[in-house]
Amino acid sequence: MVWQREVDLVVPLWQGGDDVRVAAGAGALARLVPTHAGRLHIAVSEGARTAREGVRNLDTVAETTRHMRERLARRSPGSVLTLGGDCASDIAAVQHLARRHPGLTVYWVDAHGDLNTPAESPSGLAHGMALRTLLGEGHPELTGPAGPALAPDQVVLAGVRDLDPSERAYIAANSVTALGPAEVSAEPAGIAAGRRAGSPAYVHLDIDVCDPPEMPAVSVPAPGGPGTAAVARALAAVAAHHRVVGVAVTEYAPVIEHDEDRIRALLDGLHLLDGASD
Repeated sequence: MVWQREVDLVVPLWQGGDDVRVAAGAGALARLVPTHAGRLHIAVSEGARTAREGVRNLDTVAETTRHMRERLARRSPGSVLTLGGDCASDIAAVQHLARRHPGLTVYWVDAHGDLNTPAESPSGLAHGMALRTLLGEGHPELTGPAGPALAPDQVVLAGVRDLDPSERAYIAANSVTALGPAEVSAEPAGIAAGRRAGSPAYVHLDIDVCDPPEMPAVSVPAPGGPGTAAVARALAAVAAHHRVVGVAVTEYAPVIEHDEDRIRALLDGLHLLDGASD
């Protein structure tokens, strides 16, 4: 059964990771995923490619995020699909849905924690700060006027393995659930353990969660990940356990040679391809 949502956002934002290859990922995903809702294509401006206050390309990332907040506020959807783009592509969507659905569980399915702050980030890249921004500790232009969208106990990191020291320290000091590749591979259904059945959930899927030999078409590959089949089973387990109100698919670089059937398997785990023609 297809996942029913109220709006699709196609967001070719690449400036958050400073890798233009993922801009094409938004369009490629939009061609793979049939729309079952209104589909909005978000324009991304070409701002100055400079760092400001610890964040590279901040002007473009902040402008895109503000624009998305405004579009979502006007439509006020209760469910959103975001096709990115880099991991900063869905900051506004999570902020919107967290307000609509108090207690929202966010599954951050990603090789990386995305838990850096502007002061701590080794790279200054916004896509590595996206989740920390949602937790209220990002650049003010990205966190927005409403403050933290999430509390640490609402977050499940799944497949995470490539963490900076400051990110490890944050996880150790806070009630974030962190599941490594071995846990996802051994028991994909266990990803939702301890979460209330039928409660609202959001899934942020960074394609780089998968092991690079199986899925090389990503911006920042990280060795040692779970296979695509295990990730797809974990996604299906979340979809079966929760009422999914939001999904983002990010960091797909289709120009890199890969097996498109594996992308389809990941999308199918979240019921995004049901009804698609062969």
